[in-house]
Amino acid sequence: MYLSKIFKAYLTGFFLFAFMLSNPVLAASVKGTAPSGAELTIEIKKLPALKYPKRAERLGVEGYVVVAFDLSEKGDVVDLRVVEAEPRMVFDKSAMKFVKGMRFTVPEEDGEPVMARDIQFKVGFRLKDKFR
Repeated sequence: MYLSKIFKAYLTGFFLFAFMLSNPVLAASVKGTAPSGAELTIEIKKLPALKYPKRAERLGVEGYVVVAFDLSEKGDVVDLRVVEAEPRMVFDKSAMKFVKGMRFTVPEEDGEPVMARDIQFKVGFRLKDKFR
């Protein structure tokens, strides 16, 4: 039991590392727009595990989803929406759950917390990155 927990933690870390290397869009930060119109850089504090949909895996389907969202003054994801997906409606739910689970630093402008708008993030799904 204890070894399986260690093994699971190790695999989760490995998958996250492999995903980050395989997805060049995924970085340690995202760009957004402050209420003043200035560009903000917001650090990503936490990435959850990305779950590959079982049906897509079984059928050998790969693809991506581009999501857009805003961040509240507290750093919470607001108004999450799918902007583009290939193939459509296959990975949307998994990508949305992944982004909802992300944690960000509080967006700031001139030292004050502000809402950040127009953030886009691409989530890639590739079978060769999935450990079998």
